[in-house]
Amino acid sequence: MDTLTDNPHGAGTAGAQERTPMIRPDEDAPEHVKCRWWRNDLMEMTREQLAGLTGFSVSAIRDFESGTKDIDPASRKRYRTACAAVALGVQFNWLNASLKIERKMTITLDDL
Repeated sequence: MDTLTDNPHGAGTAGAQERTPMIRPDEDAPEHVKCRWWRNDLMEMTREQLAGLTGFSVSAIRDFESGTKDIDPASRKRYRTACAAVALGVQFNWLNASLKIERKMTITLDDL
């Protein structure tokens, strides 16, 4: 996936690290490793494409994926929520919300 028609940042060009597939990280892998694997290998998006869909800048996405920056918990939660919306195809405009699922998934509801 090289371009998205709705991407205001233009077509993304994957860097060398993005073209190299990663092995699926273990559950206990650092969050930044899972974060990059999700975008690059599962969603097959460039940082530029994800930036256009989430509103986070390419440099912010790079920070989330690098593991070298100290990210505050509130920012991490906002980023995870935005990525979840992208993964699920959520469309939201304050008056309506829709969800378009295009991949096999399991939904689990735990007791609160």
